[in-house]
Amino acid sequence: MGTVAAVTTVLAEARLGPRNPDTLNPSSWWGILPSSAPPDVTRGWLAPIAALGVIMLCLSWCILIRATTRAVLAPSRLAVASFAWSLPFALGPPLFSRDVYAYAGQGELARHGLDPATHGISALRAFGPHLDAFVAAVDPRWRETHAPYGGTAVFVEKTAAALGAALFGTGPIGAVLLLRLVAVISVVVLVTLTPRLLPRRTRNQRTGLVLALLACNPVTVIHLIGGAHLDALAGALTVTALVLDRHRRRWEIQRQRDRAPGFAIGPTMSRAGAVALACLAGTVKATAFLGLVVLLLVHLREQIMAGSDAAARTGAPRRATGSAAAAAGALLDLAVATATAAASMVMAGFGPTWIAALATSGTLRTGIAPATLLAHLISPALRLLGLGGHADAALAGCRMLSLLTAAAVVAWLLGRAWLNPSTDGPAGRAPDDIAIVGVGGIAVALGSPVLYPWYLALAIPALAVMIAITSAHTPRRIMIFISVTLCLTSLASLAPTWTLLDRARPPGHTVLAASTAMILVPLATAAAKRRGRRTSRR
Repeated sequence: MGTVAAVTTVLAEARLGPRNPDTLNPSSWWGILPSSAPPDVTRGWLAPIAALGVIMLCLSWCILIRATTRAVLAPSRLAVASFAWSLPFALGPPLFSRDVYAYAGQGELARHGLDPATHGISALRAFGPHLDAFVAAVDPRWRETHAPYGGTAVFVEKTAAALGAALFGTGPIGAVLLLRLVAVISVVVLVTLTPRLLPRRTRNQRTGLVLALLACNPVTVIHLIGGAHLDALAGALTVTALVLDRHRRRWEIQRQRDRAPGFAIGPTMSRAGAVALACLAGTVKATAFLGLVVLLLVHLREQIMAGSDAAARTGAPRRATGSAAAAAGALLDLAVATATAAASMVMAGFGPTWIAALATSGTLRTGIAPATLLAHLISPALRLLGLGGHADAALAGCRMLSLLTAAAVVAWLLGRAWLNPSTDGPAGRAPDDIAIVGVGGIAVALGSPVLYPWYLALAIPALAVMIAITSAHTPRRIMIFISVTLCLTSLASLAPTWTLLDRARPPGHTVLAASTAMILVPLATAAAKRRGRRTSRR
């Protein structure tokens, strides 16, 4: 059912064409994309079909998770399901977002020496009409927007644009194909390495649940692969950094058990590599700097404890020895992070101008963002008080409140990790690095002024590991709810469908009823089977 839903979604959403009539597709994508915008009647049929495909994919995912929690599905079968669901989106055109075309345009800007953080994509028109396809492929809302991405993201975009031009000629399609390849490889890295964050003693039993929550997640399949978002790269770099640091920690524990003296190059290189990868993730997507903060905190705490233990064995002052060890380790981490950030800017060819462009998200609105929802909820009270004209101020206040809430959650997680560390993850609690990246990442995503499904890329892998370690039902349900909700909010408008149904009564309503039945019948069947199993157990 999931594979059929994936194919249906790709074909129906692709045939809908661009949602903005002023946007043009640079390619027909092997005939899948229409050459012109379809009429309203066609859109009225395609929009609900695409929506039904997404709903059925989400339903298939929920059934898959339930089967996994009951040890019905082996990890190999989950890998096959993930591949089957992802393949249509990997081969199909970019869907549900045109950000990848903006990435291609930003790469072309960088290739021509213009900083994407200070120039909109429309600036490409100054180089001649042969670059108009880059501008036409981007939604008009984003043509004058400055890119809030760091040096690593710009370097990837510029490299994709240069290779795309060399392999496929002038135009954005070559860069888009290469950026899709980057997204697919990033997801493969995510799926391969995330289970390695599980404790070794229970890894075989819990890998299946991690794969179900991550690899088969509609956010991963539809948006990270189908949308080819750079968030997938940021997530892959973060997970790789956490895995490398986990290996470093095990190495050092083994050295302590063996009482190995002196300086060890292996753990030090692993530590530096983890910090460098986490910093690279942040220079792709600024929110990924959370991973770097986590590593700095964990390393600092470990250095203090190691220094104190060494002082206890030698009889030296514990506080002075621990502080000296912590200072040396912190300087190493900061030096590596600084060198990595500088290297990313050198590769991109531009300075830290993207920091000023981070305010770009404040000029946009998404109805599903908690801050926007809160502003809508309080708007009736404001009108009753005669303050209806202060809607923008109310939205700004709600956004500030959501950001402060996210900051408070992250600060609490960091404080708990410092005061009551959980390195090895005792029963009922995940390791600190996983907990902060997972819970803190979801808090940062929900606290952002705008919210899109792919913003979950940083948090989903860590949350999947947390859920598998703790076996908690509530976090799993929350993750499913947020993932499904964000996927449904990215669907095309059904306004043409309602118009079509109004014209085609009663046959149109018959079709709607049949489509609804296709969704409700499997749900009712699954619920009946569940009740039957409970009754038989009694």
